Amino acid sequence: MTATLTPAGRADAPASAARDRRAALPRAVLRLHRKALVVGAVLVGLFTLLLLGSLLWRSAYSPAEVAACGTGSGCPGLNAYETAHTVYWSLLNQSQNVLLLVPLVVAAYAAGPLTARERELGTHHLLWTQSAASPVRWLRSTLALGSVAVSVGAVLLVMVYRTALAPVDGAWGVGGWVPGGYVGSGPVLVAYCLLGLAFGVCAGTLIGRALPAVFAGVVGTGLALVGTGTARPWLWPASTLATPFTGDRATWPAPGDGGWEADAYVRGLWLVTREGARIDPESCHSGPRGMEECGVRAGVESWLVEFHPLSHRLPLQLVETGLVLLLAVLAVGAAFLVLRRRTP
Repeated sequence: MTATLTPAGRADAPASAARDRRAALPRAVLRLHRKALVVGAVLVGLFTLLLLGSLLWRSAYSPAEVAACGTGSGCPGLNAYETAHTVYWSLLNQSQNVLLLVPLVVAAYAAGPLTARERELGTHHLLWTQSAASPVRWLRSTLALGSVAVSVGAVLLVMVYRTALAPVDGAWGVGGWVPGGYVGSGPVLVAYCLLGLAFGVCAGTLIGRALPAVFAGVVGTGLALVGTGTARPWLWPASTLATPFTGDRATWPAPGDGGWEADAYVRGLWLVTREGARIDPESCHSGPRGMEECGVRAGVESWLVEFHPLSHRLPLQLVETGLVLLLAVLAVGAAFLVLRRRTP
């Protein structure tokens, strides 16, 4: 009776080779897009340096010195403080526009260099062969690493912006309900960046040509930003304030009444009749007695204001984040479905 002996190393060879191929796939993706990662890291660092640097510059002047300058009892640092505050305010204002553009930049890169460029140049077959990976596994690895990089960068941007915004949050023109300030001050920015990645990958997979894919990815992400921004006030129940109707402007509802804060977002202001019908006040400005005549003629009994106080911002962001991530999942699913059908 004889026994056939098999070397232990040879039995484990297929499994070891498979593990090596799986480990090589992320490294190949990183090597391919390392320049984009470096550029992204530099831009995030520059954003951090400018915003936090301007905040530290402004904070270098004590409240006592600023108050003394305001009363005229001595203003040695007034000009320096005004310069620091102007630079800080300007950078904070412009950073809101920058944060709104970040998801569009992510979509453009994901649609072009990340997916469509290799297909347009015909190098995708070589990449799949050298990495010993199927097209689905290659896309899965690309999406996973891209999602990690995008999420980390977006979280850092949110942290930096919130830190710089803290002294003036809710002031006119910054933070609060300003579109860029709203998006940049919570998790919704991370969700929009992931949506840009998903839309870009989907466009690149569907179209396969760089420029049309970039256009489609950016337009799709932009439409999502506009659409959710339009629907935003209706994603969470609003607070209401009802006051008796009168033609006297002094008794109309105003910020400060019934919990209606000055930094609240007004969803709607209506005249309400006895039957509960709502009338837009803008339609009642005509006539010799204007609003009062219109209200009496229509049988108006009260004013109704629907608004979101600043405390509603986080719940709204969480709901919006969930909806945006759902769109991203659907876009990624469509990309994988198309890829499976187009490749053997």
